[in-house]
Amino acid sequence: MKKLASVFLTSFFSIILCVLSLQATHAQATNDTLLAAQYYKKADSLLIDKKYDESIELFKKALPMYKKAQAWERLAACYNRISENQLKNRKLEEALSSAKKALEISTTYLKKNSLEETNAHENIGEYYFKKSEYINAIDNYEKVLNSRLKVLLKNDMLITQSYSNVGKTHFKLGSYDEAIWFFKKCLKINKNLFGEEHLNTAKVYNDIGSAFREKRLYHKALEYYQKALNIRIKIFGENHPLIGSSYMNIGVLLKNRKQNCRALDYHQKALKIYLSTFGERSYKLIPIYMNIGVTYNDMKMYNVAIKYFEKGQSLILNFYDDKHSFVARSYNNLGKAYEGLKEFEISIDYFLKSQDIYRKNMGSRSSVLASAYNYTAMNYFKNKKYNNSLQYYRKAIEANSKYDKAKIEKNNFNPGHFFFLNRLVTSLEGMARTLKVLYQKKNKIKHLRECVETYNKMDIVISEIRQSIHSYEDKVIYSNDARNVCFGAIEAQLLLYEIENAPELLDKAFYYAEKNKANTLKELLIDVNAKNFAGLPEDLVTLEKELRTNRSFYQSRVTKEQSEKEVDTSKVTYYENKLFDINRTQDSLTQVLEKNYPKYHQLKYKNDIVSVSDIQQQLDDTTTLLEFFTGDSITYAFSISKHDISVQELSTPKLTEQIEAFRKSIIAKNTGTYKQQAYALYNTLIAPVKDKLVGDQLIIIPDGPLWHLNFELLLTQKDDSNNPALLSYLLKKYAITYANSANLLFTTFKSDQKTKPLQECLAFSFSDSTQITDTYTMSLATLRSAGMDLPGTRKEIKAISDIIDGQYYFGSQAIEVNFKSNASQYNILHLALHGEVDNERPENSKLYFTRSKDTIEDNLLYSHELFALDIPAELTVLSACNTGSGKIAKGEGIMSLGTAFQYAGTKSLLLTSWEVSDQTTPELMKYFYTNLKAGMHKGKALQQAKLQYLSTANINRTDPFYWGGFYLVGDTTAMQFNNNTQLYWILGLGAIAAILLVVFLYRRRTKNA
Repeated sequence: MKKLASVFLTSFFSIILCVLSLQATHAQATNDTLLAAQYYKKADSLLIDKKYDESIELFKKALPMYKKAQAWERLAACYNRISENQLKNRKLEEALSSAKKALEISTTYLKKNSLEETNAHENIGEYYFKKSEYINAIDNYEKVLNSRLKVLLKNDMLITQSYSNVGKTHFKLGSYDEAIWFFKKCLKINKNLFGEEHLNTAKVYNDIGSAFREKRLYHKALEYYQKALNIRIKIFGENHPLIGSSYMNIGVLLKNRKQNCRALDYHQKALKIYLSTFGERSYKLIPIYMNIGVTYNDMKMYNVAIKYFEKGQSLILNFYDDKHSFVARSYNNLGKAYEGLKEFEISIDYFLKSQDIYRKNMGSRSSVLASAYNYTAMNYFKNKKYNNSLQYYRKAIEANSKYDKAKIEKNNFNPGHFFFLNRLVTSLEGMARTLKVLYQKKNKIKHLRECVETYNKMDIVISEIRQSIHSYEDKVIYSNDARNVCFGAIEAQLLLYEIENAPELLDKAFYYAEKNKANTLKELLIDVNAKNFAGLPEDLVTLEKELRTNRSFYQSRVTKEQSEKEVDTSKVTYYENKLFDINRTQDSLTQVLEKNYPKYHQLKYKNDIVSVSDIQQQLDDTTTLLEFFTGDSITYAFSISKHDISVQELSTPKLTEQIEAFRKSIIAKNTGTYKQQAYALYNTLIAPVKDKLVGDQLIIIPDGPLWHLNFELLLTQKDDSNNPALLSYLLKKYAITYANSANLLFTTFKSDQKTKPLQECLAFSFSDSTQITDTYTMSLATLRSAGMDLPGTRKEIKAISDIIDGQYYFGSQAIEVNFKSNASQYNILHLALHGEVDNERPENSKLYFTRSKDTIEDNLLYSHELFALDIPAELTVLSACNTGSGKIAKGEGIMSLGTAFQYAGTKSLLLTSWEVSDQTTPELMKYFYTNLKAGMHKGKALQQAKLQYLSTANINRTDPFYWGGFYLVGDTTAMQFNNNTQLYWILGLGAIAAILLVVFLYRRRTKNA
């Protein structure tokens, strides 16, 4: 019993001691936890002053205390906070180690998808992103996003951060569509949380702009960049590093648009801000040095470029290891510069080094690696190592593909199988060019056949890319980019045609000539046609038209404000913000239409090219179509008649200079020089194909500088006479008209359905309303019998009033608002106004109505305003000066006021190539309208009007300058005029009946009285 009692007492005291020990341990653990929490809190506070090292040390002091207390969540949090600080302090390997410890603790002791597990994945993702190992980065970032989407509210700030992280990694991988999708998700939440004018919102605008820039959607990119810049300036003023970042991005965009001088201005502004903020040895300077170098490289100033590349590289090696993507980028840049200097061995060494880094960081498939392969392939091509070049172009295509080679080859060629289509075009174009050279050197037909097939693949890819481009400006830019592809494709088809003599190859060559003609105008017209015939709801059609009208309004306001001596930047920003919102609404509407209305989508992207046989069916035996496609030193001339097609290669090494000299001689009225130039150009362009020209009607589709050539003024022989009326003009052989493309001429893009019959003619003449106070609007019939002496353009309208009927506005009524409200109601528009061409920004070319300011409009009709109008006229005559001149966009023709009228619905245009004479134009117009009224087709009417003028004009006004500047573009068919005879009989009989009725009623009343 005593023994049992002794055991009991021993056990009791052991328990008491254990409890006391546990209490002491718990108390110590509590004390440790409290102390650790204090370290944690103090460490957090140090981050405000960016004291990362001190903060890390305090977090590290907390670690053993949390571990001893088995406070696993706090321990994981502490490791994550240490990792975050180490990332900010660029201690990357230490950061990875800390994040992995946090992840291990979280997955072992905490529930799945815990906060700290998510944070650990985010830190690991950030480590891989900073190391340029983007495949590993995106894997971790996506885990973070999926976890947060499960446990957080959709508008949580942490979710926006995850969307941004995934988006920026897709951007680095070259997956720009995916990047934009994630950035836009981020943008929506940021705007909900912080509003429009917040730094976070500006950052996302900037990110979206960069993704659009890489997709070569430059206009859209600039809108987003400008939006970000406006927000940042409002918050910080002009000299903050974020302003420098915006300037740098805009500079890159301008460089991509070949505006290198403007790009350097923006880069230098950014560099000045960065140097004053960060000093000379900051890693922040790396991208700006690189971008300045790239710009100089594009300007072929290779040694200057190398200087900036080396500045950037020295900083890169200071802050990053030798496997970072910045290092690879610097290798590529240096490689391109040394390639420009023709130091190919040095260049290739840099390119191979960059490939090694990209393969390690991104794997064997990414569009960025494909870009490095493209650089290598181009280097080998320039160094005449064609087999090596071909090998690397093939590797570039494979690296850019989403699937393995076997899967790609098993299926038909599909652009959807590739990451980045613009880069794919670069690879395919280089590959085709290399195959053509190999054929020419080795004479192996397999090389030429593969070359032709490669161009056919490029055609598919380019069509796919064009579908993603919505803005007018970006479409024009892309036409220029795609032009070389079409020229190479024509050349390849014709080489194969020489061997195989297969007619379909000749047809295919013409297809490529047409493929790069007036695409922008054609696509805009197709879109309008699709809206007319797709059965879209009326409210959506109305909304789309309102958006076009509002866009035009605010664009005019921006243009007007920027033309002032003192620009009100706040107004410009306001208008630009309005434009931005309108364009985003338009983007959303386009997505809705394409997704929800398949017929609209089908019609919009039915991008067929009119075939040779289709053209021949629409030609008569008196007409030949002559289409040109110009290169640097060679021009292809396609002639198509009712029963024949042929192509001639013309040598045109100095074509632009010849045409400029030709035009100068006309404007200077220098007959001797003119005769020499006119005959030389005839021998270059027409004589080689004259045997193929059937009939007396010639439809010419110019290209490049040929848009500045009035073909009818070429001379068919070496004339001895100096009398302009007696020269051998091509005009005397052919009625010559012009077209933007065969597709536009022989395909109907707009509905011919009219809600009501159109009246005959709407005429306007320019008036200096500072001197004219009377208000004039009258019918042409009234003007016809007017006895007053009319100067200048009013005399021109008087001349046509003798032939046709309609309404005439001049004096203070010749204003823009009257034009806009009446333009859709007439079959002919005759605008005898002043014109002004803006070669830098063709959309700002304009017509002047009067010098006064309309209270509703500004009396300046800009090109961009016409895109919001509906003008279904059969003929628009723009007899203002230079209405048919302007900047030539390769593949699109002259970006003139005429292009905008065509989009608005006008079927044909009479334009001018230079200043017109008020003294001679009335007579020429009188002949032209008389011939039209007589039933001649438009081309014949203009030809005969010029010949009639030459035969009757004063000898001092027969130089081509006075009459040769007018030319006709578009539909050539004869016009149907109102037959007023029947109307006059009806009115006359009606009047007689009314008189008889009055007489009858009078006699009846008299009789009754």
